[in-house]
Amino acid sequence: MNEFIVTHVEPGETLSEIAARYGVSVEALQRWNGIENPDLVRVGQRIVVYEEEAAESFASESAMSQAEPVFDVTFGSWGVWAGGLILLALLPLVLHRIRGRRRRKLAAQAAQLGWWRAQLAAQSEKLHSVDERLDQLQAPPRYLARSIFSVLERDAQDIAAQFSSHWPNQLSDTAEIQTLARIRDFLGDPNGHRVAANNTFVTNELARSREFFDRIEAHPLTDEQRKAVVVDEDHNLVVAAAGSGKTSVIVAKAGWLLRNRYRRPSELLLLAFAKDAQMEMKERVRHRLGAEATAGLSVRTFHSLGMSIIGASEGKSPSLAKVAEDDKSLYDLLKRIIADLIVNPKFAAIMLRWFRDHFAPYESEHEFQNQGEYWNYVRANELRSLKGELVKSYEECEIANFLYLNGVTYEYEHPYEHDTATLEKRQYLPDFYLPDAGIYIEHFALNASGDTPPFIDREKYLSSIEWKRQLHEEHNTVLVETFSHEKSAGKLTENLTAKLAEHGVDLSPIPPDDVFAILEEQGRIDPFTRLIATFLNHYKGSQLSPEELADRAATAPDRPRAQAFVEVFGAVFERYQDSLAQVRQIDFHDMINRATEHVESGRYRSAFDYILVDEFQDISPGRARLLKALLDQSPTAQLFAVGDDWQAIYRFAGSDIAIMRKMQERFGETERIDLATTFRCVDHIAEVATDFVLRNPAQIHKSVSSVRHADGPCVHVGLPGKQSTDLLRETLGMIAADAAPRGEAPTVLLLGRYRHTRPENMNQLAREHPELSLSYKTVHSSKGLEADCVVILDMCTGKYGFPTEITDDPLLNLVLAAPESFPHSEERRLLYVAITRAKRAAYLLADGKSPSTFVTELVNEGYDVAVYGRPQKSDAACPRCVAGRLMRRENKQDGSVFYGCSHYPYCKHMHSACPHCRIGLPLRDADTFRCRACGKTVEACPACDGWLRNIAGEYGPFLGCSNYPDCRYTRKLE
Repeated sequence: MNEFIVTHVEPGETLSEIAARYGVSVEALQRWNGIENPDLVRVGQRIVVYEEEAAESFASESAMSQAEPVFDVTFGSWGVWAGGLILLALLPLVLHRIRGRRRRKLAAQAAQLGWWRAQLAAQSEKLHSVDERLDQLQAPPRYLARSIFSVLERDAQDIAAQFSSHWPNQLSDTAEIQTLARIRDFLGDPNGHRVAANNTFVTNELARSREFFDRIEAHPLTDEQRKAVVVDEDHNLVVAAAGSGKTSVIVAKAGWLLRNRYRRPSELLLLAFAKDAQMEMKERVRHRLGAEATAGLSVRTFHSLGMSIIGASEGKSPSLAKVAEDDKSLYDLLKRIIADLIVNPKFAAIMLRWFRDHFAPYESEHEFQNQGEYWNYVRANELRSLKGELVKSYEECEIANFLYLNGVTYEYEHPYEHDTATLEKRQYLPDFYLPDAGIYIEHFALNASGDTPPFIDREKYLSSIEWKRQLHEEHNTVLVETFSHEKSAGKLTENLTAKLAEHGVDLSPIPPDDVFAILEEQGRIDPFTRLIATFLNHYKGSQLSPEELADRAATAPDRPRAQAFVEVFGAVFERYQDSLAQVRQIDFHDMINRATEHVESGRYRSAFDYILVDEFQDISPGRARLLKALLDQSPTAQLFAVGDDWQAIYRFAGSDIAIMRKMQERFGETERIDLATTFRCVDHIAEVATDFVLRNPAQIHKSVSSVRHADGPCVHVGLPGKQSTDLLRETLGMIAADAAPRGEAPTVLLLGRYRHTRPENMNQLAREHPELSLSYKTVHSSKGLEADCVVILDMCTGKYGFPTEITDDPLLNLVLAAPESFPHSEERRLLYVAITRAKRAAYLLADGKSPSTFVTELVNEGYDVAVYGRPQKSDAACPRCVAGRLMRRENKQDGSVFYGCSHYPYCKHMHSACPHCRIGLPLRDADTFRCRACGKTVEACPACDGWLRNIAGEYGPFLGCSNYPDCRYTRKLE
């Protein structure tokens, strides 16, 4: 079968039309091309066309040519002559068919050519339009944002879909076909063409606007600042290092948009978070761009924007509630709401259950690897019963509260009624004693498998349990036992109720009406009210629905506690909202939330087509949603966000750093530009601060450099053996002495983690150093400020240390951004902010006995820092609980020195002082202990972490362990 012609399916063409064009049947086309369904051909599909009748003719000719000579069968040599006569007779017919095929082929080609010319003519205008825009890619008049470029890409795809990739050779040199070929080349790598075009635009625009960038600010913009301005994607993220001139970029961006007439002033919106920042930006824009050029340009805070949207949508602006501006007013209102609600028996029961069962975050002892970690948890949550005792476990506290609220008189750790004290053991102190019933309660830290927590010796613990049981049996006293596994099963108090009932103990629950008074008397209402207030603010800021909040509580790690709190909060929140509605007032969160609703519903139509946001790292979910709603109202709207995730320090205020880190996921196509050159810090400060903050791998990486250079370390760490005020004086003296030869009066900013860190003798220090310009700020309030020298105070460990050991209630995670996994991630960023306020030098004043873990890292892990003062070694770790430190103490009776654990009274481990000098703490060095004070050594105990000392025994002197009676190792003196 001979091929007649090869063609391709054109757009919109059917198999029937192809068959008609070539004068063959559809069935033949299906058979020749293996097409089962004639309706399923695709554009550009290759179609082979055969002429059916010719095929049959050629089949006959082939059969004749391959036949045996006739004479071999019947006629002999006459057969050849007869065959020749037959072929001669058929020749005219064969030639006629060949000529017919040629005519049909030429006709088909002509038809195909005509179709192409008609299609090209019909699409001429579109081809020309796309061609012109492709021409512009060589020197684009503006930056090709994704929204602009996607129109060109879509139009090119539409044109290409009208034609197959195979066109008649006769048309190859026509302008239309060349345009079509150009379009197909463009579609082979559209993004590559976009990148190349934008690179060309950026290069050309930087040259064209050189004079503008030289003069827009007091100093010419840097190359990276200029690039941040001219790159103009739909959504732009400028990641700006501390002191890199981000405000200059915002001002220049606004000026550039207006200068190039990309936007009118009324279409620009500049947003700041704080009123001071908004006023500064407004004045900067007016001063640098001119009042006339910026007339109609809006510079707002998010809250003022929200209020204006509400006013425009509702016809009038609502009043701001006093509780929005005054924390005390908010606490007082919530406290009144709780007092009103608690009269309701149902709510009183909910509150009672909360304070009885869910007063603190529950973590089982079995979840901790060492006792020190557990004591840290106990101390952080101050496990104190409603009766006021400081107890040793959450489960003990729950038992104590259960007894108290059910009218059962008890005594915590009351000495056992029979004397059990020996030379080796103190008097037995059962966990609880019920004097009215004569019953003892012991709570044992055993799980369902009978195992103890990892840090407790199981054999010793089980032996102790058995000793207690035998003791009670011996003295015929009643012992009720409870276990940790009962708490894990949620049946601790339920089972205790049944056990007490077996011994005739009746429960007399406190009347609900008395609950509030009791809680108020115990000082429990105020902390709870503060928790409610904090949760309320974050809940409204998160824009979660009640159903979403309930879902989060249902999947929380401590589900029972989370659900109990949400039940209480729901009732309080409903009353709070009603109280605002009754007086037609709103709080700050309503400004954002109601404004967002009006924008999303279309009730408010935004005139803003370009939004510039400062401090974008501080964005909250509510503000991000408002931004998205405004941008979604116009297909040409663009976002220009400037921020630094290294300075994200406001999670406690509702900020979510993930919004900046994942900006493209939330807003769409985003181009990131880094401002990595700092004009503030000298290079040695910038390098230390950068290395320090990037220890957290989740931070956006950028390579920061400085235009200012210094010789030697510029971050100094003071580790004194003195009082912090003395070290501060020493530090200020160093700063003054360094500046004196140059005749300078440097600015010195004292920074503290808390307000109370402010030195009490601040005025005295200022009088002592009139040549220094001294001021004090908390680190949070210092953001945006700078000084020649920065002194960071109280770099120590502890609850109010830096990093702080104050932990937020895990309930807040229901309404806050997801916590970061890297330890102290926000505190690390906070120290970065503190250090980078300094232009010349930063001084970190540490506690010589318990320096901050950050200080320890900076000093010991290869940072370019200088250490001064009189550093002391930190106290040794407690060998029993691991997390505590051995602190020097004095016996009140005889004044003798000993060392006790910093976790006392939870950890009661003690170490004797050096047997030689009676003052120092011996530290282990292989098989000996060396005293830090006198340097003398003592032999280590081979059985424990103690050392051996001489003891005058009844039968002569011997060596005994310093940890006696816990360790009974002895050895005869030779």
